[in-house]
Amino acid sequence: MISGSIQPEIRDAAQHWFLRMQSHACDATECETFEQWRNADPVHDIAYRAVERVWQRTAALDTDPAMGDILRQARRLPPESPWFRRTAPALALAACLMLAIGIGCRLWWLPAATVSPIEYTTGVGQQRTLVLKDGSKVVLDTASQLQVKYSSDERQLTLLHGRADFQVSHDPARPFVVRVDGGSITATGTRFQVQAANNVDIVTLLKGQVVVASNDTKQDKSEQVTLQAGERVAIRPGGQLGTPRRLADIDLASARGWTEGMLVVRDWPLARLVTEMNRYTTTSLRLGGPGLGNLPISGNFKASDQKSFLLALEYGWPIRVDRSTPGEIVLRRK
Repeated sequence: MISGSIQPEIRDAAQHWFLRMQSHACDATECETFEQWRNADPVHDIAYRAVERVWQRTAALDTDPAMGDILRQARRLPPESPWFRRTAPALALAACLMLAIGIGCRLWWLPAATVSPIEYTTGVGQQRTLVLKDGSKVVLDTASQLQVKYSSDERQLTLLHGRADFQVSHDPARPFVVRVDGGSITATGTRFQVQAANNVDIVTLLKGQVVVASNDTKQDKSEQVTLQAGERVAIRPGGQLGTPRRLADIDLASARGWTEGMLVVRDWPLARLVTEMNRYTTTSLRLGGPGLGNLPISGNFKASDQKSFLLALEYGWPIRVDRSTPGEIVLRRK
């Protein structure tokens, strides 16, 4: 989503809240109201961050003698009137902000090195859908951390940990690049998923085409592969690429299912399913018997609904749920 597509009333509200957050008169109640407004709609967060970025970039103008002088004049406090003394900081801030927005056309797209990343996170059991300023959509899975940095020539994202689904708006002039510890994934317009966990990065392509490149420092030239829709590849520790493999229909259904909060599984070993369910809860499940982890499980389970999952196990498989241990739930054979 670009700044011009944000409704004027939302942009005005974002400017108001930015000024209030800079004011020492903003109390805890007002701060809580601001957070409620910001979290009520992804567009609110985008608008606020846009205002924040424009304001931050005014600092760079101090190196321009002419613009720096204007900004210093805008920040200068009036010497008279108690009312002006009280409100001057906010008025000066507003003056600088309006000035920055007025010249924002030439500042909006800066070289990548000068743009600070925006960070998005999710807690345990939480999923979050983001609409980026170019219209691209990201679904962040539980316990994930993503950094977004857009510039004039590249849309750069870094998945620090967790899992994300990317639906990319087509823009050949600005590649969409997702970086992980072991490599990078480049696309122009497509849908793909990346998981960064346990030192292995997994790339799954659902639609279109992407190029997966390694960060293998042992190679003179980084290796890369081009994935087609329905393929998956692993980036192993050290940046080595695995062999791309085509996914079965059930695996593709699983990949699409988690973005809607569902685990779609067929003949998964119980140990694997328990590990996946534990990613969405603070009360861990544990296997309480030898060989139990190999029990094959099939079905559709809501990842955040541990209670229904346990009921399904008790009624559908020879499993007993033991809640006698504080802080965890043990699965045992009946």
